[in-house]
Amino acid sequence: MNEETAKRFFEALDALPSGDRVALKRAAGTMLEQANGRAIRVFYQCLPYSVARWQESRWFAAGCLHCLWDANTKGRVRLVQALYQLGSEAAISESVGHRLESLLDLAWERDGYMLTKLWRMIKLVQSKGIAIDCEDLLGDLIDWNADSQNVQRKWARGLYGKLEAEEAEKKGE
Repeated sequence: MNEETAKRFFEALDALPSGDRVALKRAAGTMLEQANGRAIRVFYQCLPYSVARWQESRWFAAGCLHCLWDANTKGRVRLVQALYQLGSEAAISESVGHRLESLLDLAWERDGYMLTKLWRMIKLVQSKGIAIDCEDLLGDLIDWNADSQNVQRKWARGLYGKLEAEEAEKKGE
């Protein structure tokens, strides 16, 4: 994924009028193939032409999820960091663990099942006041079906592992 291309895409989303952002927000969790006409129009209005066709549904998903937050939202974090924050809260850690476990077993497919599970997790994250960096999420979605499962392992480490800063702090004690 070209970072400059992704940056332009998310900047275009943030520059949309509120009604167009709402159309994408309402399509969050829906595959591009099942989206309504307005969401499709708005998406292609923002999508850089250089994006490969096989990636379009992943760009659509990330763009719609991005619109769950206001255009001027600051302090967005990578999903890995959000999982770590949720995993450290004992009250919700087990629930997030079960959600992540079922998500990690799924492949990105045209049926949208994996996207539905992801959308539910993102909604949980949002309910805790955490904003996700959907540009970073887009890179994860593009690499999701890789044989190496690097993204899945990264997300699991995020929930169950320690963040680098916390590790460094413990070493300094």
